[in-house]
Amino acid sequence: MDRRRVNIVLDDELAMHLDRRIERDGGFKSVDEYVGELIRRDMEDDAEAAAFLSDLLSEALVDGEQHYRSVTAEDVIDRNRRS
Repeated sequence: MDRRRVNIVLDDELAMHLDRRIERDGGFKSVDEYVGELIRRDMEDDAEAAAFLSDLLSEALVDGEQHYRSVTAEDVIDRNRRS
């Protein structure tokens, strides 16, 4: 696997949090490991969100058009004025 070096600048609060996670909590051996885990979790969250939306859209497509009614732009504007 290729690796890429990334340099970041953190304010004091974030740097102290990072130090605590690495030094005290002991869950991570290095900053690289911690940041890598954060990115992996973010990627998993993105995948879960995409799967959720895909499932939601699939359900809407399966329901068919009988559950929908046609509206005009004026209908939407009127509805929004009442809200």
